[in-house]
This record gives sequence, structure tokens and C-alpha cells, in this order.
Amino acid sequence: MPFVNVKILENQFDESQKQKLISDLTDLIVDVMNREKDLTTIVIDEIRETSWAIGGKAISPDTSVSFVNIKVSKGTTNAEEMAIMQKKTKALLSQLLSNHVDENYFIIDELNPAGWGFGDITMAQRS
Repeated sequence: MPFVNVKILENQFDESQKQKLISDLTDLIVDVMNREKDLTTIVIDEIRETSWAIGGKAISPDTSVSFVNIKVSKGTTNAEEMAIMQKKTKALLSQLLSNHVDENYFIIDELNPAGWGFGDITMAQRS
């Protein structure tokens, strides 16, 4: 059950672009990381451009930025899958956004299965 948080600038995407990002990113997670589509959660947070800085300077309005954080249980994703996900996610965001800068972060957090879950069951209990 990956939990994905994508941060972008406010008004960087219209609603159809958001839906395409959610759909295509979900498909990547299913195809690359072999995860269940129905258990993949994606949350998009929109950040004011004055609240996002690179090199100590606020982002200019014509710059496209993103931050993608995928959380999975430790030991369920190998290094090759992580590298492919990073490359394909960057390509997806570059396709959807013009002027997408290189200073964008992509993180896969491998969490202790006993320390996270959904409902009242941890991921360790679900295994």
C-alpha cells in the first residue's frame, strides 16, 4: 500500500492535469513496483510559490517544481525498482509541466511495517 505525497506549486496544474498525474503515477506504481492499484493512495499538496525556495530564493512564477515522496514498507522495493520509479516519475512530470527544473526531489521512504498502516491494522499485520 504505497502512500504518495506530491507537492507542486499552486495553479501549476489544472484539474485535468492533476487527474492525469494521479492516473499515470498510479499506473507507474502498479507496473514498476508491483503494487495493488486499489491500495495506492496519492495526495497532491499545492504550495504557494513564496513558500518554495531553491538556493535561498523563492521560485519564480514561470518555473515548474515538484516534490514526490513515496512511502512503502521496508524491504518490499528493490534498488532497481526505485531507480526506475525516479526516472519515470521525472519524465512524467516533465511531460505534464513546462520548464520543470532539475532541482526537484524524489524520495522513497521505506518504513517499518509495524509502524504504519491503514484502518486499525499495521502493514506488518497485513502481511
